[in-house]
Amino acid sequence: MQPSTIALATRRLALAAGVVAVSLAAAACNDNTGPVAARMYNQVQRLGNPLVSEVLLSKRSHPTHGSIGPDQDAALVAPEVVDFMTTVAGRDPAYINAIAPALIPDVLVVDTSKDPASSPVGWLTWLPQLGGGFGGRKLDDDVVDLALTAVFGSALGDAAHATPQLTTDNVSFDSPNVTTSFPYLAPPN
Repeated sequence: MQPSTIALATRRLALAAGVVAVSLAAAACNDNTGPVAARMYNQVQRLGNPLVSEVLLSKRSHPTHGSIGPDQDAALVAPEVVDFMTTVAGRDPAYINAIAPALIPDVLVVDTSKDPASSPVGWLTWLPQLGGGFGGRKLDDDVVDLALTAVFGSALGDAAHATPQLTTDNVSFDSPNVTTSFPYLAPPN
């Protein structure tokens, strides 16, 4: 091979490598950011309402609760929640029926038809008995105390069966520097 032929072949090889590199880069930068093929994921855990899993269900039920969807809560989670509310919390059936929609299915409810600026925002506020608000959860909500109050307190008017001494974990909100921009949480303290 003559030197000019070698130089020409080297240029062509470099050009081909450049075209391949540009093609790969262009393919990697397309607008399709989703997966190419369907993927299967394993659900590791889910916690919508605070303490449903941690208080109302026995430890042996945590893997089941964490691996099912909310559509299965009525069949697989509700019986144990009702048993806890009846035997441990000492609540009567009327109270259990009133609080059940807040606990089962284990999801956070946000009523998007309501304006959060003029409607109460916070866990359980979407219940008509608790203000008929927007729902959801504020960063500074003490969700543990709210959940304990729902289970053991008189949030829905059943003072006769309430156990007020069990309505708090005695831990206050300790992040006073919540920010107004994403990610909203203050630096660790």
